[in-house]
Amino acid sequence: MMWPLFNRLVKALSLAVTAVSVIYMLTPILVIVPVSFSSDRYISFPVPGYSLQWYEKMLGSEGYRLAIWNTLITGTSVAAIAAIFGTLAALSIVRGKVRFGRALTGLAVAPLIMPQIIVAIGAYPIVASIGLIGTKLGVILVHSAIALPLVFITVSSSLRSYSPNMELAAMTLGANDWHTFVHVTWPMIRLGVIVGAIFAFAASFDEIIIALFLTDASSVTLPVYMWNELRFQMEPTIAAASALAIVVSLSLLSAVALLQRAGHKKFREQR
Repeated sequence: MMWPLFNRLVKALSLAVTAVSVIYMLTPILVIVPVSFSSDRYISFPVPGYSLQWYEKMLGSEGYRLAIWNTLITGTSVAAIAAIFGTLAALSIVRGKVRFGRALTGLAVAPLIMPQIIVAIGAYPIVASIGLIGTKLGVILVHSAIALPLVFITVSSSLRSYSPNMELAAMTLGANDWHTFVHVTWPMIRLGVIVGAIFAFAASFDEIIIALFLTDASSVTLPVYMWNELRFQMEPTIAAASALAIVVSLSLLSAVALLQRAGHKKFREQR
């Protein structure tokens, strides 16, 4: 009699802890979004009224427009670079059966687990020595290094989800390496590459520590620009920019969820 009651108590406690955790994580969003529509001149909550003036001011600001443009260019470039080199790294280690594969895997994912302040301190003198401080290219190269593991992980998972015998069968039937990749390997890993590229874009879009070290006024990204604005003023324009960043992040997560759902559905149909 006691065991079913104990199970119900555990489930109820787990549900309560989960609900509290979700509310705790969503509270900043539930505050930032209403504040971005505030009619007050300063950040305050609850808001006295609602207005679109801060979105109009953000979109009318040359500084915000430049920061958003730099962020989109940087994120798109990082996603492309990480997708290419992350896929090549996964193919080399997972399918190439190279020596010290585990050590190379650890090396490939190391930038992901290393504190970003350490990456920034180490990258700064290298980027400075080649004259790329204050340029978008410098930020793109370093962001690509920290985003590459995301693609590597997703593509490696895709490669391990099916047998290499399928590629061997294609080669046995006369297909060369390129045709085997295009017609066999790529369809299997395509979802992993796209999801990894989306994660890479998101990592670059939200990153601030490395960008603080490497950007100047002409190459500043949106998180850095928001940080600088927050230091000198507390207008709800920052809340409007934060709400925009939240929308972009949620859109990326939704895209990943839809892609994964489509991938699972296709996998079940193939079975």
